[in-house]
Amino acid sequence: MQLFFLIICEFSRNMALIITDRNYLVSMPGNRQNLMKGPHMPHAFFRNLFSQLSILICFLGLSAQEDDTDEEIYDLSPFEIDETLDDGYFASNAISGTRVSARIQDIPLSIEVITSEFIEDTGAVDLRESLRYSAGLLLQSQNDAFNANSFSGIGGVNSAEGVTDSKTETSFKVRGFVTDNVLRNGFRRQFATDSVNIDRVEVIRGPSALLYGIGNFGGLVNYISKAPLMEPFQAYSITLGSDSLYRLTGDVTGPLGDPEKGWAYRVNFSMQDAGDYTELKQSYHWFVAPSFSWSPSSRTTVLLDMEFGQADSSGIGFLSVRAPSIEGIPITQTDRLETFGFLEFPGKDPRTFRWSGPDTYLDTESRNILLDLTQEIVENMYFKAGYNTASADFSSRDVFAGISQNSGPEEMRRTIKARQVIDGSTTDVEAEIDNAILQYSWGERLDDTDRDQLRVEWTYSVRIFEDSKWFNSEHSFLAGYTLEEAANDNYQQGTQARSLVTGTPLDFARDGWNWKNPTDTSYIRFGRQGDGEVDEPITPDYRTMSEATNEGEYVVYSGRFLNDRLFLVAGLRRDTNGVFTSRDDFRNPGANFNSTSPDLEHDSSQWGISYEILEGVTAFALSSEGVQPNFEGLVDGYGDALKAATAKSEEVGLKLSLFDGKLAATFSSFKIERTGVPFSYWWAPAPARGDFDRNADIVYRLDDFNPQRNPDNPYLQAALTEYLAARDSGAVYRDQESGLWYVNASEPDGAAYLDGVFAALREEFALPLDRRNDLDPWPGWLYNGFDDPKVNSSGEDWSTGDFYQTISDESSGWEMQVLMSPTENTQLIVNYSNVERVITNPGNFASYDYVGGNWDRWAMWYFPNAFWGLSGFSNEQVYPGGTGDLPNMDTGSWTGVGYGLGESLDDTPEHAISFWATVRIDEDSYFKGWQFGLGGFWESEREYASAFTTAGQKKQNETGVKIQALTDPRLTLTGLAKYTTLWKDKHEVYAQLNVDNLWNDTGQYGLLYAPGLSWRFQLGIYF
Repeated sequence: MQLFFLIICEFSRNMALIITDRNYLVSMPGNRQNLMKGPHMPHAFFRNLFSQLSILICFLGLSAQEDDTDEEIYDLSPFEIDETLDDGYFASNAISGTRVSARIQDIPLSIEVITSEFIEDTGAVDLRESLRYSAGLLLQSQNDAFNANSFSGIGGVNSAEGVTDSKTETSFKVRGFVTDNVLRNGFRRQFATDSVNIDRVEVIRGPSALLYGIGNFGGLVNYISKAPLMEPFQAYSITLGSDSLYRLTGDVTGPLGDPEKGWAYRVNFSMQDAGDYTELKQSYHWFVAPSFSWSPSSRTTVLLDMEFGQADSSGIGFLSVRAPSIEGIPITQTDRLETFGFLEFPGKDPRTFRWSGPDTYLDTESRNILLDLTQEIVENMYFKAGYNTASADFSSRDVFAGISQNSGPEEMRRTIKARQVIDGSTTDVEAEIDNAILQYSWGERLDDTDRDQLRVEWTYSVRIFEDSKWFNSEHSFLAGYTLEEAANDNYQQGTQARSLVTGTPLDFARDGWNWKNPTDTSYIRFGRQGDGEVDEPITPDYRTMSEATNEGEYVVYSGRFLNDRLFLVAGLRRDTNGVFTSRDDFRNPGANFNSTSPDLEHDSSQWGISYEILEGVTAFALSSEGVQPNFEGLVDGYGDALKAATAKSEEVGLKLSLFDGKLAATFSSFKIERTGVPFSYWWAPAPARGDFDRNADIVYRLDDFNPQRNPDNPYLQAALTEYLAARDSGAVYRDQESGLWYVNASEPDGAAYLDGVFAALREEFALPLDRRNDLDPWPGWLYNGFDDPKVNSSGEDWSTGDFYQTISDESSGWEMQVLMSPTENTQLIVNYSNVERVITNPGNFASYDYVGGNWDRWAMWYFPNAFWGLSGFSNEQVYPGGTGDLPNMDTGSWTGVGYGLGESLDDTPEHAISFWATVRIDEDSYFKGWQFGLGGFWESEREYASAFTTAGQKKQNETGVKIQALTDPRLTLTGLAKYTTLWKDKHEVYAQLNVDNLWNDTGQYGLLYAPGLSWRFQLGIYF
């Protein structure tokens, strides 16, 4: 035993050095941290503290071993949950809210615990399904406000689902905010898991940066894995279900060898093969989770916990493609397609037909290893160190497709019907599109994600004045350090124009894309185009790599006073974050880059109080913060790295725990304010780009902004006189070598021409909609030739997705979670969520540093347009403080008028209710051994389409009606029937039937369809 602690001593001493000195990690051979180029100064105070504490741990640990006797009493450490206090769906304690086990009744947080019994009864097979009855937590979204990742998953913009359609299957919405940070035993994890290894799930609502650091604005999901037991136990089950579901699970645990040696093991495994209610989609996965624990004494526990899995899915591409019906939108401008409906085919069920065919796939391999040590140093003082390494490798093939016009082979063009969503019903616009063709390309990706996290914590509690009625109190202290590294390696290859590969001349009619008749309902197949021609070649596209590091140091105090009726918790945390990113562009080497952001620090805090007013009735209040570091190294318009996005939450509530847990409830009211969220308006000024020569004349190229070439354009013709005068004076001129026309706007006649066009546009926008010639007065595209050395305009310094602005929003509402167990065999859960989400600041623009009088008042951010630029408003409304009809020269005065201020722009329902009730019959009767359950979900209408794209471009119909389409309210009912009996009077066996969607609802909600009725039948046995 002393040898064991000598090893721990050396481990602790070395880890104290490593975790406080990133340079040590950098020097390790083969460590991907070598990619980090930026310097890092470790915190000397924490380095010395950890080093000294490691020596103390070793000394006290060795001393403690000498006092151990054969009559040890095994008490749980504060880092473990005593699940013997759980009863069915009721959990008395949780660990996620404070990092140590505490009574849920006392913790001033809104905490929901989903127990293993609840997971089993509802028939959940993975983490997502176990969360179905958690009201306010959305598993599917369609509209994600200003979120650039909304359609970054399989199918892209042709997926009806938004950010929750993630290959990791860990994206949710909580309280209106997207989270992609699922925790496993408190360690971050970004890939799916099988429910066979989930012991319980704890949902913490609101930002929780204090304990878990980054990325938790609306809340977090932390699931606790099943731990080895000293009592032998086995469980096996087989499941059959609709859509060709076949599933096998096993759970085996017990002592490993002599129980007195303190060794135990557990192995959970599953295999599953399943189809889908849609065509072609098929998935198979296997999963195994071996774990080992060693408790050589009552003071020490060592845990080695592992998970390995593989999931292969095919036929996962889009069902159909979005089809624009008003304007010819290039399919590469995907954000402009977001509010269009999907192409439908006669004789094909739009709910199930998968046009993308069987050749798309997503294969995943995942690994997770946790090594954890818990040591009681002296009475009530504990040390815990854990190292978790997780990785996921994703391999995918997808088809990117859209409807285009007047392109591709003429023999495959057809006339189709398409629809633009406006309100989802009465004002939707349908139109016939001539010369339409399906334009598509194939893409293949390899995504490797590695996460390594080290966490070290110390906790100490002491009770003082135990004999005093008024001063008896308990005080607990927690100090922790965590180092997290995330490495991402993404490789993309796809279709490329044959001419670029072989050197043959480019045929613009078909090279670079694959084509298909848009009325041909045969599946899209990899390798052959719609007319039988061979696909365009697959060649390397790009590779991106990133290394992100987060260090967190935190201290937490909690105290119990007034006969333990008053509970206080307070904590501070400091996060230090750095990131390195690189890109190798195989098709455009000029786009290669390496970027290292400076290390940024952020402090956050959390303060809470709860008071037991009456026995079992506790009021609480909480102030907490969240932080999302700028891991991507994003910069603002000045070229400076963005600060972390932050959130501040205020919450008050009431908790009940009455009648020995037969009634438990939480009622809470909250408000979360988030600021600094990165977003890029493509047309916003970015002076840091530096392509505009501020001391040279302003020169535009007049490709289609020429009134002589566009005699039918009224806005150009309105300034024809000024144009001719500028041409006569030489302000408008033709380059003799290229034949292209230019205007020198620094010359008075050139400025007068552009001013005349802009004035005509502003006059049209000033008219009421019913008097305009068209909604979007369009003179042509002025901003051409940014790679032309003769062009010099401030519009060359545009954001275009490379430079970012920041927005602010907030979420407020109230929630309720109620659990009732009126009898030992009856349980009822009812959850309610009310959420109102609103944009409070649509963004901010950088102030462009014009030189002297060389002001480019025709830049794209001043352009009179309906959907960007001035977006239909006047100069004074958008850039107040200008002179006369001119806008304010200071672009930092941008007000963001019309860009979502006060709107939701999100599909979180205002009201959501979920419930689940079961009755188990144990009395001698005909139904003895049976259990019946009924559950369901109801949500109010959801804004699945709003008038802004994920790139910040406004969308409205041709009459100026803003797009705001809402789903119908939705109700889904589920049922359970289970029979349990004993086999050979000692082995419990059961048969369980779960039925989802009892009403067989197959309706359309927004752009998503209800899946209809499904069932699962399970046979299981316990030994």
